[in-house]
Amino acid sequence: MCGLPGVRVAYVSTYFPQRCGIAAYTGFLAEGIRRVSPKTHIRVIAERGASAVKGEFFEVVPCWSREEAYVDQILPHLDGVDILHIQHEYSIYRFDDRLPLLLRKVPRKIRKVVTIHCVRPAQVSERWRVDEEYAGRIARLADHVIVHLDSQREILLRLRIPETKISVIPHGTRIVEVDPKASRRRLHLPEDGRMLLMFGFIKPHKCAHVAIEALNMIREKHESVYLLIAGGLAPTAPRAHRQYASSLRERVRALGLEGNVIFTNRYCPDEDVPYIFGACDIALFPYYEEDRSSSGSLHLAIGAGKPIIASRIPKFEELKNISDELLVLPYNSEAIAKLALRIFGDPDFRDYIIMRTEAYRRRTSWENVARMHLKLYGKLLGD
Repeated sequence: MCGLPGVRVAYVSTYFPQRCGIAAYTGFLAEGIRRVSPKTHIRVIAERGASAVKGEFFEVVPCWSREEAYVDQILPHLDGVDILHIQHEYSIYRFDDRLPLLLRKVPRKIRKVVTIHCVRPAQVSERWRVDEEYAGRIARLADHVIVHLDSQREILLRLRIPETKISVIPHGTRIVEVDPKASRRRLHLPEDGRMLLMFGFIKPHKCAHVAIEALNMIREKHESVYLLIAGGLAPTAPRAHRQYASSLRERVRALGLEGNVIFTNRYCPDEDVPYIFGACDIALFPYYEEDRSSSGSLHLAIGAGKPIIASRIPKFEELKNISDELLVLPYNSEAIAKLALRIFGDPDFRDYIIMRTEAYRRRTSWENVARMHLKLYGKLLGD
């Protein structure tokens, strides 16, 4: 199938220029669909804060707010729609009755799809069973559910969502080719030496301190090695996060790594992101968290074709599709250091990882992920 010309798909989502992972996800998915099926009609029913767009086959209608009774704000924009696709994330839709009510009120002729980006099991939730029960509730009201990870699918199956109603479609990957040295010059980074990267807001669960300890071990073998911590504190960062950021700087000083750790201390604008990943030799994700959700940042690194080292946690389980050897136990600085040193020093191993990364980024390109969505839409519409 090359597309669904004439079919009208509406996405309920945040959207550009909102700084939101779901907004970016929907934007890249819509772009992918427009590439592979230019005559599929796409309407983004966006939260207010998005920019309005009006075109022949693509439009963005900012019309609702998570702080208001959004059901009646969304329903009038479903005219002519064949597929309604909701991009769900807990922080956007909360846990009240509005989203279930919206799903119940959608006209029966419209097929309802929900992508549940995060599935949080009861045993790791602050709200006990609320998170997973809510995911099950909206899954039952939808005609079909999309998740990104096998572990998410297993939780929905436990919640008695029919297997035929669930599709595992990977998070998409934006393929970017930029020159490493040119990237470093653009960002005013050292042009020589090895560069490790941690990307995004500084938060305790991302465990930058583990990366700093690994850097200290790597420096024993490679004096010219750097850790770029590309990001800063979130605008709403609580006191605990600010204290954690201060502790990172104190640890850097204690280890004498001031010349090896680079803090950008700011939000990274979208136009710099390809060059940030382009500048690095290895992307690090030493996180520790229990959420079952895919990582957009992981796919940025994959899209740049970079070797990755990540914690062996559900969030990064898809990294096994490149190589299970890239996953290390949480808090294991020594394992990160040894693996980084092997990537630096073993050409055969490095070439294998890069080859596998290349294959996976092609497989999960936004164009291929768009084709998977279009195939599902066609199935739901009986094509």
